Amino acid sequence: MLGMALVGLVAVGAASGCNEPRKEKPWERITRLRLHYQVSPNFFEMQKDRDGKPVLAMDLTVTNTGKETLDQVTMVLHVLAPDGKDRVRMPLTLDISHLVPGVAGKILVSVPGVEVRQGEEVTLQMEGQPSKADIAKYPEYRTGVN
Repeated sequence: MLGMALVGLVAVGAASGCNEPRKEKPWERITRLRLHYQVSPNFFEMQKDRDGKPVLAMDLTVTNTGKETLDQVTMVLHVLAPDGKDRVRMPLTLDISHLVPGVAGKILVSVPGVEVRQGEEVTLQMEGQPSKADIAKYPEYRTGVN
């Protein structure tokens, strides 16, 4: 008797579409695509612009492990003081429009106004799920996001 009831519930669930996957929202799709990008810094150096202001120059290797692409991806740039605390924390949008999925590509990035001092460390962090406030600031989310 219990077996017949369970079979009946499964049949009702299947008929009502309960087994169909939920449609992905636009912002969820962008978040999923962002997580396919792996960024590895090769090196960085300090440069100066024409006015003598600092410019952080970085050489990065970026690989898209997925099959779909984005034109841009935003990461968080951290400059860590020797005590391990963030001295600089800011979003950094990378132009990745020329990269091919599955193939590692190099990009050069210049960040005006950011100085890395002796003993400091530079890291890039991909946020798995940016906050709603950050989503509004990240260019990759601006198209087709509700």
